[in-house]
Amino acid sequence: MARQAALSSLCCVLILLILMCCYSMTHSFVSRATTTCKNEKWRSYQQQTTMSVHYCVNNSTHVISRRSSIASSIAASSSCLFLPHHLPSCAVAADIDTTTRASITIPLQYEPKLCAYTVSYVVGDTKFGAIVDTGSPFLVVPQTSCKEDYKWGCYRAEESHPSGLEPTYERFVGNEGMMEWREGKFSFTNTISTDFATSAASLFPQSSSMIFGVVSESLLDGTGGLFLGLVKETNSGIRPSFLGQSDVRAFSVDLRERKGFDKTLTLYGGRQHQENSNPSYAIQLVRDLNKRFGDATIHYVGVASSLNVNGYNLASSSRRSKIYVIFDTGCSGMSISTSLFNERYSIARERRENNLWGNVEVQFNTVSGGMASLHAQKPITTTLDDRPWGKELDGHLVVLGLAFLEGHKMTVDIDDEKIWFD
Repeated sequence: MARQAALSSLCCVLILLILMCCYSMTHSFVSRATTTCKNEKWRSYQQQTTMSVHYCVNNSTHVISRRSSIASSIAASSSCLFLPHHLPSCAVAADIDTTTRASITIPLQYEPKLCAYTVSYVVGDTKFGAIVDTGSPFLVVPQTSCKEDYKWGCYRAEESHPSGLEPTYERFVGNEGMMEWREGKFSFTNTISTDFATSAASLFPQSSSMIFGVVSESLLDGTGGLFLGLVKETNSGIRPSFLGQSDVRAFSVDLRERKGFDKTLTLYGGRQHQENSNPSYAIQLVRDLNKRFGDATIHYVGVASSLNVNGYNLASSSRRSKIYVIFDTGCSGMSISTSLFNERYSIARERRENNLWGNVEVQFNTVSGGMASLHAQKPITTTLDDRPWGKELDGHLVVLGLAFLEGHKMTVDIDDEKIWFD
């Protein structure tokens, strides 16, 4: 009996140590020793629309291609140290929206090779998988060679028809190619919604013929993954966005870690029920990047009141200089303006700090006059062009990814232009 009690105590200690280790890594997502998660931009020549692109680079071996990394992500060992807890959808519950408005809830799958959350959907009669991306607008499929070992979608032209839109020329991380735009049936798979058929018909009235992009193989040879874009609004002249072809008015990406609950994406229709909408801790979204600086995509952007690193105030917003923050689930860490990165480097050297991006806190003013903040420990941080859309920003640009969003339920009210975190 004493031996059994000792063994039980030892198991409890080991489990506690494992949990503590996982918790300490919750906001880093990558092995500090071998792997770096970066972000690049997929630049389209549709009035310089940019799409967030997420990839993992293994310093000791190779750059993981979009095609191979998605295909092998289930069976292969993780290139990211942090593995979020995920249970099969059939064995988990979810927070189902009980209001009278239409909603669809889709389970998310964490893919370690991509350091990202993915979702499954059907275009034509074929199932595809893509990264859930709040930093890009389009529904896309890969133009693959339909090999048997490619598990994430085999595009078949006979399952769709031409959209009548001209192809667009895209450049991505040194790769160039065309994006063809077609029309076909669309639906989500593996939903855990109540009354799915009615909600789907309400949210996607054009589901029998939705416009999507076919990503050419020359672009797929690059790094990163395929994206399902959740940015709804763009400038005129840009190809139709995914949500722009729907009646979706808001959405939530729920990345909270809760026993017995899946991590999910929920899409909401019109607000027949106002309960719990726009809480006092919501953050106002702004369109400055689009109206003033040439961003052809209406990203989900808030103005941070301050950016603090290792307890030191790196930057604060003022009337003449603002910190613009894009909330991007397609990004794993953080990206900031080059000028701000260089300033942080100089400060760290002057203060003789051991870690450049140790404890990062981004603070926001809420609509009620309060304060909200997002934190990350040692987020992988990369630089952004100070002129991302051709015009120099009179402030700073920051992209916050999963390192800050993990553990939160992020809700975006597209119509009221607000965002909040639970």
